[in-house]
Amino acid sequence: MRTGNLTTWLLRGTYPRLYVSIVAIILLVTGVRYHYLLAAETDEALQQGSTELRRASDPLQLRLAAVPAPDADTVTRILTEGLAQAAPAVASIKWQAADQPAIEVTALPYPANAPKWFTDWLDLSAPVQQSGLALADGTSGRLTVTAHPQPLADQVWATVLVQARISALNIFTIFFLLTLLLRANARMLQRLAQATDAFRQGYLSTRMEVTGTLESRAMAETFNDMAGKVQSLVLSLHETQRQQSEQLHFTRQLIDALPLPVFVRHADGTYLDANRAWQRLFQSQPGADGAAGASLPAELAPERSARIASAHDNEIRIRPPHQPPLDMAYFEAPFTSTNGELAGTIGTLVDVTERKRAQEALRAEKERAEVTLASIGDGVITTDLGGRIETINEAAQLMTGFTADQALGRQLDDVFRLYEEPASRTASAAADRDTQPGGLQQATYEVLIHRSGERYAIEYTAAAIREGSGHAAGCVLVFRDVTETRNLRHQISWHARHDALTGLYNRAALAEKLTHALFVARNKQLLLAVCMLDLDHFQAVNDTFGQRVGDRLLKEVARRLGAFITAHEAVARMGGDEFVLLLGEQPDVPAIEARLAVLMQQLAAPYAIDDRLVNITVSIGVAVFPQDDANPDTLLRHADQAMCQAKSFGRNQLHVFDVQHDHAVQTQHTRQTRVARALHAGELVLHYQPKVNLRTGEIIGLEALLRWQHPQEGLLGPQHVLPLVEDTDLQVELGEWVLRQALAQMRVWSDAGMGWEVSVNIAAPHFHRPNFVQRLKDILHTCPEVSPSRLELEILESAALEDMQYMRRMMQSCQALGVRFALDDFGTGFSSLSYLKRLPAETIKIDQSFVRGILEDGDDLTLVQAIVALAAAFHRHVVAEGVETAEHCAKLLELGCERAQGYGIAKPMPAADVLPWARDHAARHAARAVQEAARRSAST
Repeated sequence: MRTGNLTTWLLRGTYPRLYVSIVAIILLVTGVRYHYLLAAETDEALQQGSTELRRASDPLQLRLAAVPAPDADTVTRILTEGLAQAAPAVASIKWQAADQPAIEVTALPYPANAPKWFTDWLDLSAPVQQSGLALADGTSGRLTVTAHPQPLADQVWATVLVQARISALNIFTIFFLLTLLLRANARMLQRLAQATDAFRQGYLSTRMEVTGTLESRAMAETFNDMAGKVQSLVLSLHETQRQQSEQLHFTRQLIDALPLPVFVRHADGTYLDANRAWQRLFQSQPGADGAAGASLPAELAPERSARIASAHDNEIRIRPPHQPPLDMAYFEAPFTSTNGELAGTIGTLVDVTERKRAQEALRAEKERAEVTLASIGDGVITTDLGGRIETINEAAQLMTGFTADQALGRQLDDVFRLYEEPASRTASAAADRDTQPGGLQQATYEVLIHRSGERYAIEYTAAAIREGSGHAAGCVLVFRDVTETRNLRHQISWHARHDALTGLYNRAALAEKLTHALFVARNKQLLLAVCMLDLDHFQAVNDTFGQRVGDRLLKEVARRLGAFITAHEAVARMGGDEFVLLLGEQPDVPAIEARLAVLMQQLAAPYAIDDRLVNITVSIGVAVFPQDDANPDTLLRHADQAMCQAKSFGRNQLHVFDVQHDHAVQTQHTRQTRVARALHAGELVLHYQPKVNLRTGEIIGLEALLRWQHPQEGLLGPQHVLPLVEDTDLQVELGEWVLRQALAQMRVWSDAGMGWEVSVNIAAPHFHRPNFVQRLKDILHTCPEVSPSRLELEILESAALEDMQYMRRMMQSCQALGVRFALDDFGTGFSSLSYLKRLPAETIKIDQSFVRGILEDGDDLTLVQAIVALAAAFHRHVVAEGVETAEHCAKLLELGCERAQGYGIAKPMPAADVLPWARDHAARHAARAVQEAARRSAST
């Protein structure tokens, strides 16, 4: 057995260690027993040997004594016979007579049965028997009989061997029984170990089978009892942990649900946790365990927070990230551990910002009220329920003649003395009334008697002062001197509705009049004319004669307008030199125009101002209701637009607002807005139509054509876009977008090995922009991989002829950048040889209206032939547009025009389809060339 295994075996328990002790005891007992056994057996063997020697010696002595004169031979014979008759253990017999040589007879060697090691270890000395003998002849001798030690050792060995077998059987029996006991113990321990391992791994239902010995049964029952208790304890612990977890989860949710920011701090000052409200306030991130981290302001440091929480004023100002500062009230409370020791503190913040604002607002309101009461011109007196004065402001002191010291505490009727009814009765009635807070109180007009006896006409109101419960706590009287107010009231009312300079209605009064006039016109189903009048060149009158004359002129105009209207009509001044005239109950538009024509004549008559005559005319814009079925503000705006239109016609004009034209303008604007949105949303795309050499089939370039991929209406042509953006900034933005898109696509084709040129149509307003060349240069720089010579700008012939010098200069500037030009729709304008010579365009494009008719119309054929000849004379390329059939292609080749484009060659296509079409076109042209070559070969 290995040392490690032995050590493991020995460490299994008491029984294995007892096994070693038993082995040691058995070995010790066996050793002692055999020690004494060997000693006893050795003594017994020696005694037995001595006995055998005596038995062999005694007969020999008798025989030797009987020989009268023993000679050597006789002695030898007697010794030999005696040796033969002696026991095998006798090794030799020796006779020693006096003065004679010794005679010795030796037996044969004795065969050994005992192992040599045993004989050597036993180390027995040979027994010797010596006896003296007197012979008959009177001589003496000594007889020596020597025993062989081997028989003695064999005798001892035989005895030891028998005892050894007996001992071995005993020891084996003991060890066998002990081994059975140990194996039973080992099995019991193994079962216990297996059950313990399973229990340790979490299988709490593990139980030992109650079998085996009494000890095994007892141990199994003990283990099972212990396992049941442990399982019960663990399950109870798990249930307790689950309940604690549920409680913690509930507590966590409860704390997170609190609207107040809450944090937890350890007793050593470290921050443990914070709820979601705290996290939202300070925008702190959750920790690794999912709990919100605590990000605390410096005011809540451990050394300061307790002092703040215990202070009477526990409010602090915090500044959360990305939020305005907040005023917060801080509260904290300690919490302890289960053993009662302080574990930390729980702190919370309560937002008192709104409360402080309310307090500050209330304080400010109180101060404003006090300042207001002290500064307003109205007298204010407050009393309690008994009618005793509590406060009186300065205005009330002046009007009553009593100072505050004199009035406070006195009855109201003693200070606030009225001519007719006592004020206390009104105050009592006000306290008894169930008035709504803030409700209007009916003013009472009375005469106040001053302390000096002077009397004032006043108006006053009395209202109850109520507590929060609604019960009356007193009364407040507010009164003012209305002597001058009565006189001014009528003036104020008039000025509120009239223009101060002319006396006509102002804007506010006009709004009321116009609303009423619309109501009347709608009910009577008659027309209402809203007329906007503007004096022509009125500023010149002010500049020439001064503002005073201008004001006099406005008054005179207002007087004539007032004289012109009838009772159910109205006129108002809008400000400056603008007036509005409402002509109601009109039968039709001609009647309105006739009346206004009369008015224009009256207003155009000279005005005598001081010592000069001033002449002025008026421009009138009219919006007619219900033809213009709009609200009052819109009617005024439409009338103003019509007036501006009248001024644009040369002033002293009358113009009636055109509703349909306005709707068309709005529709046009809406469509323009939709196109702009489509441009920015990526709904606009470019399609490309190839231009080919009819003779060689080579693709010489493509024309970029605008398309609108409308999300509802599908793919739309340029006629749905270009007319909407004419003469707008969007037209320029769209043109630059087309240039950038075309250059980007040319770069893609260049990467594919196709160096096609692309032509782009440029609108005349875009081309006439002063910064067109610089913008074109910037756009070209965005695609440095594309040569500018591959970009061709197409300009309508009619646009090129508008300003020849400017067009020539712009084209040359663009050609300096490398860009090429083509005159589009050539033949549709007023072409001439001088124009063609002066315009440096490299290409002429024949308008498709001529190309389509060359097969049937002789004039179109002649015109196309002339244009081709003209282009050849000026060394210009010519491209025929609108080629639709093979017959067109053949006819153009016959006329000398080799370049063409049109549906007969290819329809405009998306950029992604150009390369596949080009490959198919090349294959078709190659096949056609082979067929024509074969046909020519066959014909020859």
